[in-house]
Amino acid sequence: MTEWIAPGPGSWKLDTAHLETTVSRPMRDLMEMAMPSGMGEGFDLAGAPLKTIDVGFVNGRMYSRLTPLVSGGRDLPTLPKRVLWLVTRLHPAFRRRAKQSVRAIEERFWLQEFARWEREWKPKLYATNRRLGDIDPTSLSDADLATHLNTVWRHVEWAAALHFRLHTSDLAPIGRLLVAAADWGLDERLVMATLAGASPATSAPARAVGAIADELARVGAEPETLRDVREASGVAAELLEEYLAEFGNRVTTGYDLRDRTLRELPEVILASIQHSRTAGSTDTAGDHAFSSLLEQIDQSHRAEFTNLVGEARTLYGLRDENGPLTVEWPAGIARHVILEAGRRLVRIGALDELEHVFDATIGELVGLLGGSEYPLAAELGMRDRERFAWGALNAPLVLGPVEEPPDIDILPGRMPEMMRAILLVTTLLDSADQTDSLSGIGVGTESYRGIARVVADADEAFERANPGDIIVTRLTVPTFNSVLAMAGGVVTEGGGLLSHTAVIARELGIPAVIGVAGALTDIPDGAEIILNPVAGTVTVV
Repeated sequence: MTEWIAPGPGSWKLDTAHLETTVSRPMRDLMEMAMPSGMGEGFDLAGAPLKTIDVGFVNGRMYSRLTPLVSGGRDLPTLPKRVLWLVTRLHPAFRRRAKQSVRAIEERFWLQEFARWEREWKPKLYATNRRLGDIDPTSLSDADLATHLNTVWRHVEWAAALHFRLHTSDLAPIGRLLVAAADWGLDERLVMATLAGASPATSAPARAVGAIADELARVGAEPETLRDVREASGVAAELLEEYLAEFGNRVTTGYDLRDRTLRELPEVILASIQHSRTAGSTDTAGDHAFSSLLEQIDQSHRAEFTNLVGEARTLYGLRDENGPLTVEWPAGIARHVILEAGRRLVRIGALDELEHVFDATIGELVGLLGGSEYPLAAELGMRDRERFAWGALNAPLVLGPVEEPPDIDILPGRMPEMMRAILLVTTLLDSADQTDSLSGIGVGTESYRGIARVVADADEAFERANPGDIIVTRLTVPTFNSVLAMAGGVVTEGGGLLSHTAVIARELGIPAVIGVAGALTDIPDGAEIILNPVAGTVTVV
């Protein structure tokens, strides 16, 4: 019997969006450090009545918990409303946060964070990712490889913490827009449509591939290998190398260190070039949605709505530029270093199999490269078997007591305003349970009829899907960006209006239905289906 014990006090929710059940040990360690650290910084900047989001892994599954600002270290009964009102006004931590909540909104802290991203953090990430990615791990001695692994992992930790810090800033203006829209009775799907075209980083891989395809068409080349692409013309070779330099070292089939990078998938790169198509224009769609909503709003609120949309568009692009630069690229660099360490440790008998390298901590790998005898190969093998056995378990959705959400309206300062925005965008990252068969949240304005290709990941999509097919999968991650650029539409079991699928569908101008319960079991692979994004339905023809 496997026990499911909460990793700490409070209520813990299962995370199914990011990591598989076979997640590597280094990634588990990273998430338990980076998310609480980064979210804590973000909540402090926002003046939120929350300390952080804590993370714990139970039997290989990731659980998270919204940790209150005070008394988060133990289970306490829900305080009466009057007592809670007093606590939030007398406790020093709440008094500081209340003042910060006023400054945060008046000074638009998210715009300050965005300015720092553009001026400082993004250039640093580009430079460091390129520099570390250019180092060939196979050329290093064992001692230098250990040093390099330490250096890379410090960068991974810093970048991951920054990733979560920025999620407070990039979601705050979107949340404020949606809160105001709800107060004015606007359709939240149409509100999100006003942001179409504001996330160029989302479609950047597709545009880069499109440039290569355009050059090949210009010279009349039909390559069958990447070598053929390089030999087609000097321009094609240069475009391909630039594409690999920017996107090649990013983990592509998921978020874990076990997931492959684009550089490891030459057939995927070739297929995306061969089947590249121009993404649908989204600028007009965004403007049309904005104009339509503006007519529905009372004249006295139109200036406020215009400002809210402007700020949301400014930060909208950061949300999907953030992950590739702060997580996927650093993790891909670390993957190549860890694999090289693993190959060497297999040769000397410190590992029985290369896969077992993902069951050691970074500190243990550095020690083994330096001649340490521990952990033993047998111990790492046992961890590996346990990790894969966890995949067969059915994990509870919640661990610990079910907590009643507090009444946010009694909070001091401008905390209620900020908390309402945070809670609203949290619900839009994933969909509410759909009760109707094959229905969900639609993105787009036109129906599409095509062949359903049910896939587990982007690898399988590239291998099995044809241009124009409708991709049906559990969730999409940035690895799907290129494959969706040649798809006719997309259906996912999970996700919401702020999920990756919704963003990429808006940016590429393709129809999507998101959060469709039973999509993977009730939509036959190869069947002809109709997507109706307006109604939010999928029909098997």
